[in-house]
Parts: sequence; C-alpha cells; structure tokens
Amino acid sequence: MKIRKVLIVYKKSSYETHVMEERDPNYLRLLREGNIATRSSKRLHREHRASFEQVQRDLRELGLRFDVRLRYHLKKPISAYDLVITIGGDGTFLETSHYLESGVMLGINSAPSESVGYYCRANRRNFRGRLIGLLRGRQRLQKLARLEVEVPGRRRSPLVLNDILFTNRNPAGTTRYRLRIAGVEEEQKSSGIWIAPAPGSTAAIHSAGGKVLPLGSDKFQFVVREAYLPRGQRYRFLKRVLGKGQKIRLLSMMDDAALYLDGPHHVYRIRRGDVVTIRAAGSPLYAVW
Repeated sequence: MKIRKVLIVYKKSSYETHVMEERDPNYLRLLREGNIATRSSKRLHREHRASFEQVQRDLRELGLRFDVRLRYHLKKPISAYDLVITIGGDGTFLETSHYLESGVMLGINSAPSESVGYYCRANRRNFRGRLIGLLRGRQRLQKLARLEVEVPGRRRSPLVLNDILFTNRNPAGTTRYRLRIAGVEEEQKSSGIWIAPAPGSTAAIHSAGGKVLPLGSDKFQFVVREAYLPRGQRYRFLKRVLGKGQKIRLLSMMDDAALYLDGPHHVYRIRRGDVVTIRAAGSPLYAVW
C-alpha cells in the first residue's frame, strides 16, 4: 500500500482532562484518598501518552508525513489521507469512522492493560511491524460494512459501524413505535431496539440475544430489548437478520425518543410521528486487522 500522508486522531485521558486541565475537585479528592475509582487513572494516562508519542516517533523514522487531530475537534469529512490512525480505544475508532466515507483505518489500543479495543488491533509495541507490513502489502485489511440512517430533518447522518439504539429518552420509560419490514408493520412496546451491522454483532446486540455474524458480511440485524407482551399477544418481529437490500422503518409513537449512533456522542431526538429508516450502506471501511 502506498502511504503518502497519515492522519492521527487521538483522545485525552480522563486524568489529563479532569486533573491536569480542569482541576476537578471531586477527582482530586478521590486521588488523595486513594479511592478505587481513580486508583489506576495516572498509570493509564502515562500508558496512553507513551502510545501517542511512540506512534509519532515510528512515523517520523519511517519517513511518513502526518497530521494530528484531537478526536473532539473533528468537524469536516476526512479526506486527502491514505491512512487514518486512531489512538485511544474503540470509542475513538468509532467516532473517527463517522468522518470517513471510505478509507483505511488502523486502531491503536493506547492502554491495553485495561482496554479491550475490539477495533484497535495494534498497540505501541507492535504498531511499527503492522505499519511496515501495510507498506509492503503484507498486512491484512478487513472490510467492515456499515449502516445508513435516514433521520427527519437531517440531510446526512454518520454511517454506523457498531450499532444503533432506538429508545425512549428517559431510560425508565417505555419505548413505543411501529416497526415495518418488507411491507409488514407491527406496533410494539419494549425497552428499545438494537440494530447492528456485522462488525457490531459481538457487542451489545449479542448480549441482548443477537447472532454473531461473519465479520465481512453485508448483512445486519435487529433485536427488540425486553419486549412488553400483553397477555395472549405475541410479536412477529423480535429479532431478525436482514439482507443487504432490506431496510427497517421505525415510526415513533413517543413525544421524546432518541436515536444513538455508535454510542453516546451522536444522539438525535426523535419526535412522535417521525420516521427513521435504516439500511445497509454502500460505503464500507477497511481496517488493519
């Protein structure tokens, strides 16, 4: 693979944000007391910074040009880069993926002593080898299918790599909606619906009873969470795997619903009568695997 220019997208550690920048009184108190909630934060911060510095050092030594962006400062679609490297965890990888229509990503798990990092298959110790393998055409690239979401009032929504959650904005409230698939419509009450493409099938949707799909599959699925079934009634649609040409249509029967795309950072308010449509997207990502 020919790499002319690289973009590094990184996050800040909680220690850097709450201690070094904000001087958060509660966080500082917990550190002084040796509270278990903050006991490992300084160590993880140092681990994260070591990863950040090592990646830049390796890129310089290999003669590769790069730019650096803070995860929270991404505003426009990413283009003009042959490779996008994320330094953090899966949250940073997923957030960055929303700004790519297509391209190659390499996720660095910056604190592997604590973070799992499903999408982050490299760390600071093996990064250089992975990168050299990529340059020489020997590194595996994994196709990752995504979902396209139509939201009322939005010209364009991010393509979803991991999962979508449609639910009541109040976590204690009932989620009420009409679900339409292949021309068949059903009104339901539940705690919400998970929808995920194949890359996200091992995450929350699997814990809710979903099926693990082959990683390179173009199929996607949905699972209804904690369906409310009145006595003597059953739902036709509780979970299902759908093909690339199919779509899910959700009509909100609530005044205040929410649509969460790949976690808590992309949230859209959905009102009563709004219709959300979800289908397989035609623009996959390729990740260094």
